[in-house]
Amino acid sequence: LFGTIALTIGFGFKDFVSSLLAGIVTLIERPYRVGDWVKIGETYGEITQIDLRTVSIRTPDDNQVLIPHATLWTHPLSNATCGQHDLLCETHFYLHPDHDGTTVRKALYDVAITSPYHHADRRVVVVAAQLPFGMRYKIKAHPKDARDQFLFMTDLTIRGLAVLQELGAQPVTAPTAVTL
Repeated sequence: LFGTIALTIGFGFKDFVSSLLAGIVTLIERPYRVGDWVKIGETYGEITQIDLRTVSIRTPDDNQVLIPHATLWTHPLSNATCGQHDLLCETHFYLHPDHDGTTVRKALYDVAITSPYHHADRRVVVVAAQLPFGMRYKIKAHPKDARDQFLFMTDLTIRGLAVLQELGAQPVTAPTAVTL
C-alpha cells in the first residue's frame, strides 16, 4: 500500500521535479533573460519573469503565459534578441509581376529608413523574390526598441502600401495552396 502511494506521489511530482531541474539548468546556461523576445513552442512574446520552475512570457495579445522550464527539453527555443534590445523585423509585400522592381525596391527602402521607429544605426535591406503568383518584397529592418516591433511593422505596412499604390503597383494575394 505504501509502495503504491509512494509511486503515485512520485509520478505526480515527476513534471514538477523535471521543471525544477530544468530551471536550475536555465539559471546556469541562461538561454534567455528578462526582456528577451522568444518563441517557445507556439508561444511568442517578451520574457517578463524567470522563476525556478517557470518562465513568464507576455504575448503580443497582452496575455501572460507561464511555461515550465522542462518544456525546453521537448520544444525548440527561438530567442530573437539574446539579451539585446536589437530585433530584426520583416514586413512582406506581394505584388503583381508587372511593375518596375528597381523603383519599388527603392521606395520600400525609403519607407523603412524614414519610419520614426527605425533604428538609424542599423542596416535596412529590401529583398525581392519571384514566386509562382507574383513578386514578394521583404523589408528587413530593426526598430529602435524591440517592444516597438509591432508598431514598426504596422508603420512599414501602411506607409509601404500607400507608396506602392502611388507607384501603380498592383498587390496580389497568394493562392491558399501555396506555402511560403
